[in-house]
Amino acid sequence: MTTSVPPGGLAAGYERPPYWQPPVPRRPPRDWVLDVVLPWRLASRLYGPYRMMRMSASGVASLAGAELLDPMLQPVVTQLVAQTLDPLVERLMLARALLGLGLVLFVVRVANGASANELFLDSFGDSIVMLLSGPAALLLACVPLVLLARSGTRRRVARLVARPVFTGVATFAAFLVMMKSDANAYIGNTVGLNLLVAIWLPAFTLPSVYLMHRNSFAVGGHPLVRPLVAVLLVWLTLLGHVTLVDTKHTSTHDAASVAGLLAGPVAVTVTAVIELVRLRYRHRVGFRGPLPPRPPPARTARPGGNPVALALPTPEGATP
Repeated sequence: MTTSVPPGGLAAGYERPPYWQPPVPRRPPRDWVLDVVLPWRLASRLYGPYRMMRMSASGVASLAGAELLDPMLQPVVTQLVAQTLDPLVERLMLARALLGLGLVLFVVRVANGASANELFLDSFGDSIVMLLSGPAALLLACVPLVLLARSGTRRRVARLVARPVFTGVATFAAFLVMMKSDANAYIGNTVGLNLLVAIWLPAFTLPSVYLMHRNSFAVGGHPLVRPLVAVLLVWLTLLGHVTLVDTKHTSTHDAASVAGLLAGPVAVTVTAVIELVRLRYRHRVGFRGPLPPRPPPARTARPGGNPVALALPTPEGATP
């Protein structure tokens, strides 16, 4: 079976959204200081936005018209359009994050009378398991994307997955360093250190864990990294939970807890499949690379003479 390629060559499709992302403008020093002082901002810089910018189709069209009048607006318009490609996926990402964090299991455990200490220990344990499973999920998702890429584009795909892999591995390494180091040996048991541990670290950790599930370490990376890592991350975390964090409330003898335990991974998988389908048919993203644009519907004439649209089968641009 022959494989079609996008017009302009294999590499041309990588020069458009969602593969191509507009460059991030240079930030003033004041923003860097705020990122360090305000931990939720630092979490967003590292693991992606809390939400993408939402605009109506008419707003995007008006910006495109302004771009034609003033070429200086082209970078701004390009960035806005790239950030508002698919509002449906944006809505799915919020649900995916909450389900991946175990919201259903949390509700079931509260209904079963779990204590606050047990809930905290389980949530803390799941966060640690996620930091362990994150790099594994990234490697399992990114390496096949590079290997499946068409000949001549693997280096480009490797660059697209480099940042997500680096973010996941760096997060894991920072976690190991923090767990093995003794802060008192360098700073001492001071009031400032206690405030850091009690206030700044939770204010950074909680949004970070949420954004890891929402964006799957995939900011600035290949568009397929996010849905693939989301599925792998949630199932690997489930295995770690059952193996390392499991308690009597998630015993196989409790049908409600088992259902709550499985509800999150199953629902996350469903949202990821929807995103994969949208990426393929709406944005022409395949597992082997960009797909050619879908042909416009052909028109034929009815017996009465009125032309009607006749949808032709969409050719397979590349086997995903």
